[in-house]
Amino acid sequence: MTVIAVLPNSVSIAPAQRLALGRRFLLVSWTMDGTAGTADSVGPITPSVDGQPVRPPFTTLTIDTGWGGRRVLSILPAPRNPRMPIHFIANNRVIAELRTESAAAELDPAGLLGILDGAARLRVLRFLFDFACSTPVLRGDATFATLCRRLVLDRAAEPAMLAVRATAGGDLLLCAGALSGRFGTISGLVVLSSNAMGRAPFEACIGPDPAGKGRIAFDLLIDRELCVPGNLLVVLGANGVACRRFPEEPVGLPTLTDRLNARPDTPATLRNYLLTCLARRGRHDASAASAVSELQALAPLPRRQAADAKRPIGASLDLAVPTSDGGLFLAGWLHDPHGLAAELVVRTPFGGERRVERFAHRFPREDVAKLYGTAGVDRSGFVLHLPGSPEPAEALQVTAELRLASGGALRLVPPPRPRVHADARAAVLGSLPPRFATPELLETVIGPAVAPLHAAHLATRGEPELLVYGERKAKPAVSVVIPLYRTLEFLRFQIACFATDPAMADAELVFVLDSPEQRDEVAHLLRGFHGLYGLPMLLLVQSANYGYSAANNAGVAVARANRLLLLNSDVVPDRAGWLPQLVAALEERPGIGAVGPKLLFDDDSLQHAGLYFDRDLQGAWYNHHYFKGLPRDFAAACRPRSVPGVTGACLLTTRAAYSTAGGFCEDYIIGDFEDSDLCLRIRGQGLDVRYVPSVELYHLERRSIGRHQGYTRGVASEYNRWLHGRRWADRMAELMARDWHADDEVQPSRNGRARKTAQVTR
Repeated sequence: MTVIAVLPNSVSIAPAQRLALGRRFLLVSWTMDGTAGTADSVGPITPSVDGQPVRPPFTTLTIDTGWGGRRVLSILPAPRNPRMPIHFIANNRVIAELRTESAAAELDPAGLLGILDGAARLRVLRFLFDFACSTPVLRGDATFATLCRRLVLDRAAEPAMLAVRATAGGDLLLCAGALSGRFGTISGLVVLSSNAMGRAPFEACIGPDPAGKGRIAFDLLIDRELCVPGNLLVVLGANGVACRRFPEEPVGLPTLTDRLNARPDTPATLRNYLLTCLARRGRHDASAASAVSELQALAPLPRRQAADAKRPIGASLDLAVPTSDGGLFLAGWLHDPHGLAAELVVRTPFGGERRVERFAHRFPREDVAKLYGTAGVDRSGFVLHLPGSPEPAEALQVTAELRLASGGALRLVPPPRPRVHADARAAVLGSLPPRFATPELLETVIGPAVAPLHAAHLATRGEPELLVYGERKAKPAVSVVIPLYRTLEFLRFQIACFATDPAMADAELVFVLDSPEQRDEVAHLLRGFHGLYGLPMLLLVQSANYGYSAANNAGVAVARANRLLLLNSDVVPDRAGWLPQLVAALEERPGIGAVGPKLLFDDDSLQHAGLYFDRDLQGAWYNHHYFKGLPRDFAAACRPRSVPGVTGACLLTTRAAYSTAGGFCEDYIIGDFEDSDLCLRIRGQGLDVRYVPSVELYHLERRSIGRHQGYTRGVASEYNRWLHGRRWADRMAELMARDWHADDEVQPSRNGRARKTAQVTR
């Protein structure tokens, strides 16, 4: 078989090889002497059959031989008709022609590579591997895989063995090896089996060899099915090609977490490499995604801060909470009286990077002021929210550098974020004192971090457990939904009042336990009360604490009545017969969507006589109760009337109005402002909300919420108020522009007599 090159100033052409690359491709090789000019003068070379250019995929490589000539290699699809000649065209001229139909020659590595220097041999191997990796048909061709193995093993008959260090994510192994310090940058990794070849799934992590001697160490995550004896790892580098063998998998390999825990000095680059690779695999591999979470949770980086009072600058990241939408919440402090800091650079385990040049929201930190002796002038605390793109898996811990204007840097590592979304939410809400939670900070920092955390927490809800005591009523007159959280001391008084009130016989009692850790205690209590009083009751046990709104919505979902009384567990009736009066007020005339009674403190002063809205000195909307703290029989609080809203501590509505409103809005945290939100939604249906003073109950206010650390130790109330005002500011302004002091309009009562409510004062 010969290839004839047709060139200007005709030159003799040496015989060349025509090799079969698998079943469907050819490798054609020829040499040109130096009289043909430089490789650049030849230009791109295109194969042609029967006057038509060969359709891709094909590729050509021209390399200097070292003696003044050039070797040309061309990979192209084998022609359908083997008798047709193949022409190679450059600059619109035929420079070579394959004329013979003889069988392809067997590969001779020495003949193909023997006249080439090391750099040229590397180019040839890369030429073959790159083309094969981009051509699926060739990757799985056993003949081509054999050819590649011969080329590689011709250079290294006994490759060194890789070490297998740990298992990762079930289907991955961590392998390690070393290369000469002259090898240069690793530019490619190819795995050769006996019948196929392909790129390694991940690039390698490079670092200095712990054994020294100027060698390069590399770690590689690779599929277990590829890491088998007989397979070869081909490492392509800037200055060479290396080959390594895979060993038998050792028995009793540690997990990645175990290995990192056993080696606390593991470089951060390797740890981040492992997280990044696992995160990429975790998009479609549940075991890898679990390994990402496990690695961050069980082998976290040790916390690192700069807190030396003798140094002129200090900093700490106390909290770093990445969220599912790609955002990143940061809280910490920066003591920099001399302006040495230039920027804060924060990195996630998956390669994400954020830069902060300005800390907009600063506030005093007593602990930092004490450390540096700056009491009275310290404003070192900060909170930040940095938007970004979602990452492939959940990040639990970030690293950071506080870069100085001089070029130096302080390395900072915060503790891992809380694994449970509710705990992370509470940490964000507790990251600053409430008095510094300005509307701007809530809008730009707290809100963007809390909303996705709260949504992620709600998304973990499982089906609640339903316990039934006694026989359920098929058609109760009213379903009474009572959320329970921690506070149980008033339960016996409340149930005793229900049991001794004949009017409660037609009511359905639905208790919703939002603190499932009390499940056995509450189940025991209700079982005893049912045995004592014979009252039928339901207990719905939430799978976790999801807040007041979610508890009420869950209770309504299992309730059977068309009238819904939403009642707090710390509300106790003053006398029997109260529920029919409340129902009568709801149904007094069409167009009433909700009613609420008079609520009293335990000293008989007024706690609630209707709810209204007002602004504080900064213009933010608040909820207020009419006549709060005044005597029980204060005249204006004894007149039934329309009010902007009523408290959710005791609110009677219809299932239709509740459902149309969408139930309680679950965006609020723990329990606050949901009741006024519901009233505004009911009013949005064109329905009225009314206060019923003839029904009196005692309300031992906020006993349950006071036991929720996520509420009491943070800015949850400020967040809820901001969220409520953001949604309803215009509607509240419109309602409060009405003259609520004016007499209520005259309406016929049930007995046909006209009634008129008197003027009320706030």
